[in-house]
Amino acid sequence: MASPSGTFDFIIVGGGTAGLVLATRFSESPALGRVLVIEAGEDLTEDPRVNIPAMGAALMANSANWALAAVVQTGLKGRTASVPQGRMLGGSSAFNGFAFMPPSKSTVDMWAKLGNQGWDWSSFSKSMAQAYSAGAQGQGPIQLSIPNEEDWKWPAAWRDTLAGLGYPTTSNPYDNSGSCFGAILVGDSIDPDTKQRSYAGNAYYGQAKSRDSLTVWVGITIEKILFNKNKDNHGRVRAIGVQYKDENGQTKTVTADKEVILAAGAINSPKLLELSGIGDEAQLRLLQIPDIVVHNPFVGENLQNHVMCSLCFEVRPTKDRGYETTDSIIRQEPAALSAAMEAYGRQTGPLARSGTNAIALLPLPGIESEQGKQEILQILEKTVTLPGASAGDGKSRPFLKEQEDFVHRILSSPHEPSGHYITFSGFAVVAADGSIAGPPPGDERYYTIAPSLSHPLSRGSVHVSSASASSAPTIDPNYLSHPLDIEVLARHFQFAASRIASTEPLASHLTRKLGTSSDTTLDDFIHLDKTKEYLRNNATGAVHYVGSCSMMPRELGGVVDSKLRVYGCSNLRVCDASIVPIIPSCNIQATVYGVAEHGASLIMSDYI
Repeated sequence: MASPSGTFDFIIVGGGTAGLVLATRFSESPALGRVLVIEAGEDLTEDPRVNIPAMGAALMANSANWALAAVVQTGLKGRTASVPQGRMLGGSSAFNGFAFMPPSKSTVDMWAKLGNQGWDWSSFSKSMAQAYSAGAQGQGPIQLSIPNEEDWKWPAAWRDTLAGLGYPTTSNPYDNSGSCFGAILVGDSIDPDTKQRSYAGNAYYGQAKSRDSLTVWVGITIEKILFNKNKDNHGRVRAIGVQYKDENGQTKTVTADKEVILAAGAINSPKLLELSGIGDEAQLRLLQIPDIVVHNPFVGENLQNHVMCSLCFEVRPTKDRGYETTDSIIRQEPAALSAAMEAYGRQTGPLARSGTNAIALLPLPGIESEQGKQEILQILEKTVTLPGASAGDGKSRPFLKEQEDFVHRILSSPHEPSGHYITFSGFAVVAADGSIAGPPPGDERYYTIAPSLSHPLSRGSVHVSSASASSAPTIDPNYLSHPLDIEVLARHFQFAASRIASTEPLASHLTRKLGTSSDTTLDDFIHLDKTKEYLRNNATGAVHYVGSCSMMPRELGGVVDSKLRVYGCSNLRVCDASIVPIIPSCNIQATVYGVAEHGASLIMSDYI
């Protein structure tokens, strides 16, 4: 790392997924000038724990993870959970679960309908295609692998089961249609030639790090953004640089001639805005943050994440090849480990893939029937949001109606997914620390179906807890606080437990016994109330946080405009998952790359 000093044209705060995309694109054009990326974590681009797909979980328990935690969740019976966030070059793309699933056209078009001109599907999908390559589709640095089904039969069993239930099985996530539905085979962000993780740290930064116009500092903690408070003709202040602590704990500053861009993620970007005096003035003064730059009570609000819960079925014994599970590997049985390592040497087998490739995006169960339509109408009438029903609603009431109407349209359509079903050939339960819990003792094998709520209406918040940059923020996802969310998730969970698991060919491979420490049985999920109770006791959040610096008009609850400029600032932008106003229906990795590519084009167009 070069000695921290000097002046740059652009300062990018955060060398994670979005930050390295921005840096790579900016440094392709020398006319933009000098680009500085400041990352709190280290450069682990040569670390095998990053590059070998099966080793990513080892990074959860060290300094490569911010290791944050949510407050106690009332909707989850007083439970809490960690909030994993990548703290290294590449950010969370260096240890995520690999799934590269583009958002739906309906969701992205809804972003545009909120007032974000240029963020419709037609425009956004073109930017996203610049981020990845999946065979002949896409044209970007992130390389995707589609698993070989010849030696792994579970995806075919899943697909044929969904076909038997009447759902389509031919959706291609990478055809830019934005209309994936039914059973889907999702690609991994794993290079098909090397079988190593393909992520922002190697696929983007790897090609840019030798450029003279790009400087990257690692191990540097940003304390706040610095401003010239003399307002321009539009009443906006100007960002002039950042204040940071160097490796020796000394406070220093670095200046930006053109722009400061926050790309610190959905948790840390709002934190840095508030530390810099941009947020709810009354709350910032309570924390003795001295300089209030812009009053905006929406900073840190509208935090969204998916809620999910696993069903781990015991698998019937079989000698058929291709129906192996990962349980013996996780239990570190010598023969299984040896076979898996030998297969990885041939660039195949369970260590060369995520194992979560076979998914489904399904509508609300029963919506295709007249009875089902009437039931959802009754549910929607009963769960219309009342004032104070969810944390933060009082601050963003105008947006709440827009989001609620959108979700209601999704739920009322037999062709729009409200449930995201993830499968895994092994025991897979998300533990409280964000890791995947291992299988119970014994020699049983498992197959997991984990329904997830695609479009939650529960919205939380993330805010600074003190005026110190070293203090962890207060994170409240507010899971299952909106009454509609538990109704929808419970019905998808019931559908997985009863209909999917009992339909051939999957039914021939699964027993009716669940891998759980409780005395819960599949029969319990016949009852809606028992299912809801089980979910409140066992569901957890994914790591798909978005929305805390939402892109939409200020009067709707926006923090940034459609050009990603922070309201009240002429040259401070945010470009990461935090700007996404409505969460996509599934994993957000592809969305974040798309946001970064689209944002890079928008910013560069102001200078070139």
